[in-house]
Amino acid sequence: MNLSGMKLCGCIALLPSSTLAFFLKNLARSEPRNSALLPELERLIAASDSGIDGSYEESIKDTMVEISKSREGDQRESLPGRWELIFTTEKEVNFFKTSWPFAEVSLITQRLDITDEKFVNNVIGFKGGAEFAVTGSAGPVDGDDEYDRVAFEFTSAKAVVWGVEISLPPLGTGWFDTMYCDDTYRLSRDSRGDWSVFKRIG
Repeated sequence: MNLSGMKLCGCIALLPSSTLAFFLKNLARSEPRNSALLPELERLIAASDSGIDGSYEESIKDTMVEISKSREGDQRESLPGRWELIFTTEKEVNFFKTSWPFAEVSLITQRLDITDEKFVNNVIGFKGGAEFAVTGSAGPVDGDDEYDRVAFEFTSAKAVVWGVEISLPPLGTGWFDTMYCDDTYRLSRDSRGDWSVFKRIG
């Protein structure tokens, strides 16, 4: 051990036990648990091909729950923005990614604002410019739920194919709970029992 290390150990040894406990507690906080868990979550998502390989599903869910334990305050405050869906257990979305015969999915995004405009807009984009989009209202729900809940109601849907816009029936109502949200990642589960991870892109 070098001299500076010896001095540090000596100073710590002279601290009152209560002060030492406070010091060690805050020293442990200096490196958030998410600094390891979020990269691990991304690794699992990549290995699962964004949820297509279901063998990773339970590991991803367990990691999401562990990350959610570090949340502080109302996670919905960080929701507004544009997000890319990087993982989901939703079968309909994964169908588009694996079995849709007409075009390959290029990007799945969600624009969300629950404070000012109070809207949600989901878009599945396909290579070649086609897209499927649904738009509706969204707002916070106050209650005793474990996580911070947002309710939504889709009011319009459309498909754009070869430059032609086709109106479709909207898809209904539901809610999602925000398990964790920061400047980069958003973890959620919804009223249908699906789990999703988003990455901020705007």
